[in-house]
Amino acid sequence: MSRNRFEQIITNLKYTFIEPQPYVDRFHEIRQIITSWNETIHSVFQSGWVTCLDESMSIWFNRWTCPEEVFVPRKPHPFGNEYHTICCGVTGVMFGNDHVESKDRPRERPADENANLGSTVSLLLRMYKPLYSTGKVVILDSGFCVLKDIIKLAECGVYAAAQIKKRRY
Repeated sequence: MSRNRFEQIITNLKYTFIEPQPYVDRFHEIRQIITSWNETIHSVFQSGWVTCLDESMSIWFNRWTCPEEVFVPRKPHPFGNEYHTICCGVTGVMFGNDHVESKDRPRERPADENANLGSTVSLLLRMYKPLYSTGKVVILDSGFCVLKDIIKLAECGVYAAAQIKKRRY
């Protein structure tokens, strides 16, 4: 295939059929992909009794071309895009994915319906909505170990366990 032909195809390739918002949203094109993937996987996959929520990095080597690049120093590859992911503890299948928005998040973008409860509670409620009232167990890392979050999940019928790290002494 010639380069010109390839560039013609790329210019006409679309990842979403949703019209862009009037404000600048660097992740407009992938939001529909992530939403569709989550809806599809929830309709065809039933997780085991235990699940795990954690952060994952999508490695990006050129910081000038990475939209909403984040820096997480504790990760093996600290630069890139960060995602929250849910995996089944029995099969190892990832069945939930959510993009972490950095400081570049558009202010005009509407907030999550549970944003008034706090960012961690909002994240957990959004990610575990398909598992409400199932009585399944969530294993959280210490970053998600907030008592009101665990109580809110229990009210929704999802039970959580988390490792507590002492930060001092």
